[in-house]
Amino acid sequence: MTNDVLAAGAPPAVETARRLLLIWQDPDSRRLIRVGELDELVDGHFAFRYLREAREPGFSPLVQFPDLDQLYWSSRLPSFFANRVMSRSRGRYGEFRHWIGLEEDGADTPFEVLIRTGGPRATDTFHVVDDLSRSDDGRVISRFLASGVRHIQGAHSRLASLNEGQELCLRDEPDNCVNARAILIDVRDGEPVGYVPDWLVEDLHSLRALATDFRVRVERVNPDAPSHLQLLCRIEAAVPVRAS
Repeated sequence: MTNDVLAAGAPPAVETARRLLLIWQDPDSRRLIRVGELDELVDGHFAFRYLREAREPGFSPLVQFPDLDQLYWSSRLPSFFANRVMSRSRGRYGEFRHWIGLEEDGADTPFEVLIRTGGPRATDTFHVVDDLSRSDDGRVISRFLASGVRHIQGAHSRLASLNEGQELCLRDEPDNCVNARAILIDVRDGEPVGYVPDWLVEDLHSLRALATDFRVRVERVNPDAPSHLQLLCRIEAAVPVRAS
């Protein structure tokens, strides 16, 4: 076990501020499976636990979190997740902060960077995703980077026409040969600029079904950035609050 994680049975008795879900893609079936959740606690600690889906055949526990039944907590972001965040010493880090809309001082916390980027790495099949938690009044606000921009003909010219705050259209693509649940992001009906990332698709389908008001807007357009950073989208939704 690395020295930045303690297996303590239970974290400090404080509330969760934000939660990320760890998604694993089975390399054989290509299924996206929720295997764990990472909580950022209000006192600055972090807690990680596996979900029951982590017992799916083919999944092996992470080296840093070897016990499927243990709850782990630490005083800093565990290295499995921290290593998925661009180092602030990188030469283009300032541009990166701008592309993902976190250029204000202190806004680029590792947790927030993970939420916006998904924390992908070329060396594995894991992603992280915001759990789309709602506030006490039922509001959901979250952000994600559009995927697949470079594979869509005409997407670059359409991106150049977008304005921050502009509402985008979502369009299901059931005949998609890779993922029948795929969701296209359109400037206008029939004019796509990208896709909702696969690891967010099921949560977005669920949120749309629950919400009384649901919108996706342009948060940031970066035509000169690498394709996976060219369109930052913002989810705005209202979900009915159940009476206690």
